[in-house]
Amino acid sequence: MKTQSTLKSLLALALLASVASGSAEAKLNVITTIPDLRSITEEVAGDLVNVESLGRGTQDPHYIEAKPSYMLKVNKADLVISIGMELEIGWLPSILAGARNPKVNAGEKGNLEVGSSVEPLEVPKGNISRADGDVHPAGNPHVTLDPIRAGEIAQKIAARLGELDPPNAAKYEAGAKALVSRLTEKSRDWDSRIRKSGVTQVITYHKTLTYFLDRFKLENPAILEPKPGIPPTSGHIIDVIKLAKEKKIGLVLVENYFDPTVTTKIKQEVPGLRAVTVAVAVDGAPGVKKIDDVYEGLVKAIEGSK
Repeated sequence: MKTQSTLKSLLALALLASVASGSAEAKLNVITTIPDLRSITEEVAGDLVNVESLGRGTQDPHYIEAKPSYMLKVNKADLVISIGMELEIGWLPSILAGARNPKVNAGEKGNLEVGSSVEPLEVPKGNISRADGDVHPAGNPHVTLDPIRAGEIAQKIAARLGELDPPNAAKYEAGAKALVSRLTEKSRDWDSRIRKSGVTQVITYHKTLTYFLDRFKLENPAILEPKPGIPPTSGHIIDVIKLAKEKKIGLVLVENYFDPTVTTKIKQEVPGLRAVTVAVAVDGAPGVKKIDDVYEGLVKAIEGSK
């Protein structure tokens, strides 16, 4: 009997040790709101975390449905990473509330908004209202479209992962540094190629590309939306056509989740105008699998490459 009792005790201790070991080695579960943030987190953490994006690269990140399945994913998350700056204001609060996971609520260590960690562009001045369209008080939230700011975001993510998982903090920091170095080096090449293309002005559908255009010193004198979030009108399109002719603008970049047919009339009226649908997020088009691919695709579109 004593032998059996001892054996049971040893088995129990072995089971406890196994559970403890499994817990120690368990990966953090990270949920991001958009695939760009998923890609950046993958670069920072490698296989040290499980990471999944709620939004897809073919979706307008302003308008994502707060599905119960998303609430279930967030319920199991150790960290939720979002842009903030009101990009996800229409859907993320509902998901967080439905997830019933206190550790990822706003203000907790398991909740990270990265938009506020970089310098914003297009911060509105004075009083704003819904009549001004989809204007964000904290500035344009499409911060991941700048490779340099994406590197800064990587460092912010690495720091938070290090807080949640101290034993691997140095690895997260190294991953972020490697991404910063790579994007900085590539940005020099992208800038050189854009200069060689001769393109200096671009028309876009929405203000999605503001950070990319600012980084590479490209002007954006016209937007197909008359106001942010307001679909193009016939009168506004006529104004865009006039401006394109006056300024001799030769390129329209249409973000992949908008209807490109609106450019048909412009192309008919402005000889030589190119209109290209471009992926503005990871997984926004075939072959756009990581954050570098987004920028490379935009540069190729400017160059006229396929």
